[in-house]
Amino acid sequence: MSLGAGELQMLYDLHGKHFDHLMNIGLRFGRSREDIKDIINQMFLDFIDQQVQLNTISNHKAYLSISFRRRLIDIDRENKKQQQILDMITPDAAYEPGMDEKSDNAQDIVDRAKKIKLLYEKLPPRCQKVIQLKFYEGLTTEQIAKKTGLSVRSVYNNLFEALKLLRIDILHVQAAQRKSLSSLFFIICLLFAGK
Repeated sequence: MSLGAGELQMLYDLHGKHFDHLMNIGLRFGRSREDIKDIINQMFLDFIDQQVQLNTISNHKAYLSISFRRRLIDIDRENKKQQQILDMITPDAAYEPGMDEKSDNAQDIVDRAKKIKLLYEKLPPRCQKVIQLKFYEGLTTEQIAKKTGLSVRSVYNNLFEALKLLRIDILHVQAAQRKSLSSLFFIICLLFAGK
């Protein structure tokens, strides 16, 4: 069921009659006139889409005012959420780490790589080989199977087992040091870079 011509005319009349009032509400929210016009027009279009029966509402001005304020508040909330997300993913441009901090970070990476290498050396030889071929030589699972003579399923299983064991051991090391690790892939690459 869609709105009839009478309801559409009523919406059009209410838009014209209460536009200035809604504009003043928007201005008090600190919005620009263009933004307010867009929001008002979108609200009335949504009324049409939602088939709101305004002829059943006794106080149109109050209904429109409350609907418009709620819409403005929802838009502000959404903008704040988006800004918080941007703030989390955008690095602080004013922050520049000093040489000591860069040196400490580099030393931490080297120390972690050494610990990962020790953990890697504790893996079974077949798992070591599969890890080396996958992450250092960049071979696909099928290429590893062909090169090692293992079945594709065995390659998957060895990769899974190796990564699981490394992850468990890394978590133990991490818990002991209370420091976060860089991604496993990055450290594995560092591990083989020294070979």
